[in-house]
Amino acid sequence: MMLIKKTPSIKSAILRRIEESPEHSIFFINDFVELGSMETVRKVLQQARLLGLVSHVAHGIYVKPMQSRFGEVPPPLEKIAKEIAQRDRVKIMPTGSTAANILGLSTQIPMVVSYLTTGSSRTIKIGKRAIKFRHAAPRNFAYEGTTIPLVVQALKDLETENIGERELSALYQYLSNAQDKDTFLKDILLVPQWIQNLVKPIITNIQNETLATI
Repeated sequence: MMLIKKTPSIKSAILRRIEESPEHSIFFINDFVELGSMETVRKVLQQARLLGLVSHVAHGIYVKPMQSRFGEVPPPLEKIAKEIAQRDRVKIMPTGSTAANILGLSTQIPMVVSYLTTGSSRTIKIGKRAIKFRHAAPRNFAYEGTTIPLVVQALKDLETENIGERELSALYQYLSNAQDKDTFLKDILLVPQWIQNLVKPIITNIQNETLATI
């Protein structure tokens, strides 16, 4: 007698994938389209939400919740933005106060995290906060590394008169710990002259310190 292998249902396959994923994993409906129709997947994700397995954070976007003794911990908007970019196969770059916050130039957590993108402009609301994508020209993504363009976006937002010793010290700290130092000298040539004047001395100091330790 031939045994027929039972194929797991769409629901059980989706729920198992969610349960096996780490907390704060992001899920899109398209992540499960190989298992069934979009409408079926949507219904299963709604059931998963009722079971407490996922939270619905925006249209078509779900997250596996992270719990602490104080309650549910909201997912970082930066993580959601990166997952959206990966799904849409576009490039993104933090800009404005978002870039300044990442670099340590500002301690204020923005209610709206902003990104330049090679994709379309749009705003996605996540609870009381939001992710804003603004389409930008390809030249904004012409850099080899990720640190220098981040610095450019942050400094453009702050403007020259708001950049003092504290901000320069924060830049030095961030650039010192960057993983793409080998791209600094080439990428700095692509930035506005006033930013070059601020950042080049920092890069030189970092290089000299590195040589001194060899």
